[in-house]
Amino acid sequence: MNLLNYLYINKKISIDSADLNLIKKYKFNSITSNPTLILKSFLNKTYNLLLNLFFYKNNKKILLDSDIQISLYDKILIFIVGNLIPFINDKISIEIPARISFNYNLIIIYSKKIIFLCNKYGINIKKILIKIPGTDSGIKAAKKLKEIGIETNITLIFDINQVKKCLDYGVYIISPFVGRISDSIFCKYDSGVNFVKNIFIYKNNNNYKTKIMAASFRNINQILNLTFCDCLTISPIYFSKLLKFNLKLLFTNNIKKSIKINFLNKHSSKLIINGINIFDKDHKKFINIISTIINNL
Repeated sequence: MNLLNYLYINKKISIDSADLNLIKKYKFNSITSNPTLILKSFLNKTYNLLLNLFFYKNNKKILLDSDIQISLYDKILIFIVGNLIPFINDKISIEIPARISFNYNLIIIYSKKIIFLCNKYGINIKKILIKIPGTDSGIKAAKKLKEIGIETNITLIFDINQVKKCLDYGVYIISPFVGRISDSIFCKYDSGVNFVKNIFIYKNNNNYKTKIMAASFRNINQILNLTFCDCLTISPIYFSKLLKFNLKLLFTNNIKKSIKINFLNKHSSKLIINGINIFDKDHKKFINIISTIINNL
């Protein structure tokens, strides 16, 4: 058995993509999305035929983008989700716009808007996670959303203090960004991998139910060293590499021994802001593409 099949069987594999053709082919357990991934799918023309139909039916005077009111962007987002969800077994994470990452009230409003549209278009909300950056406002909003039955995926996790709050609030799943930690902190052993191992130990030692989804990998070794996680979300570029690995080549991960927790406070704020800025930039590009399409209909 190769590693990819092992991950499939144990429901640990998530695809970090919105590519409809790829998702139809592999039928992943879960999907994580963000504005960057959706933009890539648009640019590679994955949705050409479907979007022609969408714009034909929705070419009306409607707000292009809005934090509060239902906009054309929201409808496109849910349209994409509706086309992806039949091909996954578990959940899809839908990201809020990066621009509201520090606004508690707007995060709540936007999350409710996503769930409302999912209900309206017949999408099973049990398969939906609202993906929210791990700002203080975002984590507090996740707590409130859970109280009203909306589950979340807290992303851009770089700091043990973020982790502790999420665990205490009972957040459904958190996504530590392995590669971005490794990029910014050098140590003899991979700092990103070590951070995830530490928080996994902390979670287990304290019997928290929150799941850990390792994300943002820089190399195949990071994936191999984190197969014990509840879930891995992997970009398409690593699939062919994973298929070449046999489980016999893997060393057993001993994660029972307690390890000193990493504190990344001085780095995490910068990493979170950089991540939010990237998502916001790509969101704006996506909106510009939609605007161009509408103006040329």
